[in-house]
Amino acid sequence: MPGVTHTIRYRDPIEAIQSLWGDPALASHLVYRPRKLFSSCDRQNRIYTELWTGQWWHAVQSRLPYGATVAPVIIASDKTQLTNFSGGKSAYPVYLTIGNIPKALRRKPTKNACILIAYLPVESAKLKGSGLSKVNVKIQTQRLFHEAMRLVLSPLIKAGTNGIQMTGGNGEVRKVHPILACYAADFPEQCLVACTKYGTCPKCRAPA
Repeated sequence: MPGVTHTIRYRDPIEAIQSLWGDPALASHLVYRPRKLFSSCDRQNRIYTELWTGQWWHAVQSRLPYGATVAPVIIASDKTQLTNFSGGKSAYPVYLTIGNIPKALRRKPTKNACILIAYLPVESAKLKGSGLSKVNVKIQTQRLFHEAMRLVLSPLIKAGTNGIQMTGGNGEVRKVHPILACYAADFPEQCLVACTKYGTCPKCRAPA
């Protein structure tokens, strides 16, 4: 919105990915290629567990040059209420991890497998005091979210297309393509990310 400034604190997501990729504590657990698992020898029933067992990774891998490695980027965000009695303070953290790390390790706080990469602006009070209608305040808040996320994640575009050299915790150097794979969010956040009306499905075209 013209005349209104906002503050966003963030770090380069590529640096965060390199930090996870090069962590010696995670080196022996990283998975570098997709796999297909089946429940029996007849290969009739597919098993889906980790990200590397799904169709997405196979499809992306097939479009990359021979020897390239996919780093499926997983983003999570959720506006968080910090206080109720001191002005209703809120924070809007954004976290990053990669699908090469098994989910059992990703969700362990002691493994430091999720990295805080940004605090998005929480500016509802500033927008409400700008003279805009309630509807326009909501629209501007949504635009602010998307412009902030565009800024934070923009380094992934070039890196995902061209690939970058990364050194793992075991000393091996690979050409890695960090590509956005998943966005973890609750329902209101999913509607915001997908630009869908609240109450409708953010994943399909089912009517409200």
